[in-house]
Amino acid sequence: MKRLPIAFLSVLAIALAGYSGFLNMENQRLKRQLADASSTREAPMKIAEGKETETVAVVEESTPEARERGGRFEEFENLTREEIMERRREARAAQLARALEAFEDPELRMDMIERQMQRLDRGYADFFKQLNLPPEELDALKTLMAERTLLRMEAGLRASAASDEERKALREDYSNQMALLSGDINGLLGEEDARKLAQYTNTLEYRGDVENFERSLSYTDTPLSERQAEGLVNAFANVDKDFEYTVDIKDNRGRGRGDNDIQLTKEVVDTYYQEREIYDAMLLEQASKVLNEAQLASLAAQQVSERERDYRQAQQVLENPVPTDGRGGFNRGGFGGFQGGGRGGPGGGGRGR
Repeated sequence: MKRLPIAFLSVLAIALAGYSGFLNMENQRLKRQLADASSTREAPMKIAEGKETETVAVVEESTPEARERGGRFEEFENLTREEIMERRREARAAQLARALEAFEDPELRMDMIERQMQRLDRGYADFFKQLNLPPEELDALKTLMAERTLLRMEAGLRASAASDEERKALREDYSNQMALLSGDINGLLGEEDARKLAQYTNTLEYRGDVENFERSLSYTDTPLSERQAEGLVNAFANVDKDFEYTVDIKDNRGRGRGDNDIQLTKEVVDTYYQEREIYDAMLLEQASKVLNEAQLASLAAQQVSERERDYRQAQQVLENPVPTDGRGGFNRGGFGGFQGGGRGGPGGGGRGR
């Protein structure tokens, strides 16, 4: 074999050495890149781990509101029943004091008068229309009537916090103020219209029921005339005045709590609805003086429908005595009240005394 020249071997060795150095440098560069890439991936993981730990800590830590609620509950844990009742009495007394302060504040009192005047517009709209008073006189009338309503409210609140001796003096004082307001109203209206106002006010509780019945006939061949509607109001008032329930549960919540609440039993419910059927028959007899046969049949059908509906509701309460209004009582209106708002509406029952 031919031997290579020494010079050529020397050049080849130098080239190999250079190439080896180049490979070594490339190897180091790749290692650094791998290291950088590895550190970049680990950093977010560490940050994420840190965030997760921090989030868990926030969730576990109770908020100030939660600590405050917990503190309030803990405050009552060791109280006796007598102490709890005393706190409730104190809270009611404070609420009563705030309400009475509102009556003494001129601006707040004016706000209450304006709200009462708005309610009068809704309840007395038909009567105000009949009076046909000039705007300034009508406004004066509504102001006097609103003042009279506020006076009743204030008298009731003050009497509830007074002793027997103080209550007697309060009644006399408020009776004198009421007489002055009534005198002003009578002077504004005159004797005849003042009498009509008193009659309208005494039958106001039945008018919502009559209006509901009137609307139910408005699209039929036998709508109520104004004379018939007024006659039906008087029929309700007459029957309600003369009829007395053994136990009136119309506005009852059925839990036997409070001065006017009655504990519902099957006997109480059955007695009430038997008597209510008698009441409805008396109402039909009175209504027959102002309604024609078709209208009377509609009223009778409405009575039966509402009586059966209310009886079913009362039975459900007996079978499932769980509060349904979230406040310790049953739905507003009890089990026998016609939803128009009066005491003696179709199916509504009379006033228990």
